[in-house]
Amino acid sequence: MPKARFDGYDLCAGAIILLATVLRFAMISLGWPASYNDEGTVGLMALHIAYHGAHPLLYYGQDYMGSLEAYLGALAFHLFGPSTLTLRLGLLLLFAGFLFWMYRLTILLYSKSLALLTLLVLALGSPEVIFRELMVAGGPPDYFFFTSLLMLITVWLILTARPSSSQKQEQASAKRAQRLPWLRLLVYAAWGAVAGLAIWSHLLCIPFVVGAAILLAIFCRHELRLPALALLIVCLLIGMSPQIIYKITVPVSPDENSLFSGSFGGGYREPSYPPVQGLHRSQATIAPKAIAPVPGQQVAGTILVSIPVATNGTAICPVASTDAWPFTSQTSTYTLVCTGVHGAWGLGFLVLWGVATAAAVTGIRRYRKAAASGRDLSAKDRHEMLREAGRLTLLVCAGLSVLAFLLYPQAAGVTPWNSARYLVGLLLALPAVLCPLWEMRQAFLSAPRWPTRCKTGSKYVLLACILLTCLFGTVNIFATQVTQSRALDRQQQDLIAFLLHQGDTRVYTGYDDCNRLAFLSNEKIVCAVLDNGFQPGLDRYFPYRAVVAEVAHPTYAFVENAPQTVLFEQKAAQRHVTYQKFLVAGYVVYEPAQRLT
Repeated sequence: MPKARFDGYDLCAGAIILLATVLRFAMISLGWPASYNDEGTVGLMALHIAYHGAHPLLYYGQDYMGSLEAYLGALAFHLFGPSTLTLRLGLLLLFAGFLFWMYRLTILLYSKSLALLTLLVLALGSPEVIFRELMVAGGPPDYFFFTSLLMLITVWLILTARPSSSQKQEQASAKRAQRLPWLRLLVYAAWGAVAGLAIWSHLLCIPFVVGAAILLAIFCRHELRLPALALLIVCLLIGMSPQIIYKITVPVSPDENSLFSGSFGGGYREPSYPPVQGLHRSQATIAPKAIAPVPGQQVAGTILVSIPVATNGTAICPVASTDAWPFTSQTSTYTLVCTGVHGAWGLGFLVLWGVATAAAVTGIRRYRKAAASGRDLSAKDRHEMLREAGRLTLLVCAGLSVLAFLLYPQAAGVTPWNSARYLVGLLLALPAVLCPLWEMRQAFLSAPRWPTRCKTGSKYVLLACILLTCLFGTVNIFATQVTQSRALDRQQQDLIAFLLHQGDTRVYTGYDDCNRLAFLSNEKIVCAVLDNGFQPGLDRYFPYRAVVAEVAHPTYAFVENAPQTVLFEQKAAQRHVTYQKFLVAGYVVYEPAQRLT
C-alpha cells in the first residue's frame, strides 16, 4: 500500500472538518436544536456523574445504549458549569473525529477527491440529520464515531496484511503471526476495543461489527492466532464490559432486548409503591394499541420517508413530520408533491446503492476468476481486490440495516419519520453510494466528444443537486429553525420560572417534558411521568417517582390540550379534588387547593 503524503487535498479536508465543527458550535451557541427530553435524561446522568459520584453503565431507563455522552458532559460541566450548551460540547469532538475517520476510510477505499466530496456532504446536511449529530440523547454521535473508526481500522488491517495463498505460505505466515510486529498487535487490540465500545454505544452497529469481523476472518486469518486473537477478544470484552456488567447485575425481561424496541427503549418496570391520591390508578383510558401496517406499507414508508430523512433528502421541499405520514384525505397537495420528491431521493439512493454493490461484486469476481485460473495476482491487483471487498462490506452492512428496518413493520410502516434514526448507518456508506456518480463525473470531464459528455452530464448535475440540497438544509437551520428553537426554549424557561416561583418542585408531567424540566432546573424540580391514559409512564430516572409519590398534594403540568389534561379534570371532579388551574407558556399547571389556603 502506498505511503500517505500530506497534500492539498488533506489541507482542504482539514479546513472542511474545522468549518463543519465551527458551524455546529454556532448552532448550539444559538440554541439549536431546542432542548429535548431524552437530552434532559443524559443531562441528568452528567449531573449525577459530575456532582454525585454516579457511574451509570448505560442510558437511564433501558438496557442498551452507552453513557459516553454523559461522561463527556460531566467533564464539560466541571470545566464550564452545567448547561445545555456545555452538555453538547462533547458531541463536537465526536463529530470531528467521525469526519476525520470517514475521510481516511474513503481515501483507503476510493480516492482523495471522493473523500473531499464525502466530507462536503457530511459537513452540511438537512435539519433532521444535523439534529441527530447535535442532540445529546445517546446513539448517533458515538455510533458514528466508533463504527467509522472500526471500519477504518479493518480496511487498514486487510490492506497491509501479508498475502498467503499456498499451504506452504500459510504455514510460514502462521509462524510469522507468532511474532507479529508490536504495531499490528496494538491495532488488533484497538480493533477489539473499538468494536466493543461500538456495541456498547448502540446495538445498531452490529451489522458493521459483523461485516468488519468477516473481513478480518477472510483476509487476515493467518494473523488471527495467538497472541493477536487473544488480545483482540480480551479488548472486545473490555469495550463491552459496561453492557456485560449491566446484563449480569440487572435482570431484564426478554422484550426489552429488541433492537427496535420503540422510541422509549427498554428498562421500564412497574412501581411497587402505592399511587398518589388514587388519581392515576382509576379506570383511566388506555392508550390505543399500535396500528398494524398494511402489506407493503413499510416499503413505501421506508422509501418515501425514512431513507430521505436519514440521508438529507428532506432538506429540499421540507414538510412537518406530523404531515409526512400517514396520508389522509386532508393531506395537502404540497405534502404529496414533497413526498414524491423525497421518494425520488429515496429511490435514487437505493439505485445508487445497487449500482455500487453490483460494481463491487463484479470487481471481486473478476479478480477471483483470475486467481482461479492459476495466475498469481500482482500486488496491485490484490490491493484493488481488497478495496473492492471493503467497499462491498460497507454497502452490505448498510443494506442489512435497511433490511432489519423493513422487518420491523411498526417503525417502517407506521412511524417512518421518527424511526428514521435507526437508519443513521446509511451515512457510513455515503462514499460507496456517491462513487457511481463521481466516476460518471470524471467520465464527463475526460470524454473526448460532446455526445458522450451530454450522456454523462446528468450525473454531474445530480452531484451538484446533492450538494445544493445539503447546503439548503444547513441554511434553513439558521434562517428559520434557530428562531423556532429559541421560542421553545423560552417556553420551557417560563414554565420552570413559574413552577419555582410557586414552589412547585414535585410535579407529575408527560414524558416529553419530565427530565428536560429536571435538568434545566438543575434538579430543583423533580418529576414523574404520566402517560396519555394517566397511568405511570416511562420514568428514565426511576427514583424520581418515589420522591414525587411522597408528596401529599403534588402539582400536575401538561401541554395544553394534552390527553392528560382532560383525564385529570375528569378524575378530579369525580373525587372532588380541588385544584387551581394556570395557563403558562403553552402549558396547563394544576396546583392543589390545599397548598393555596
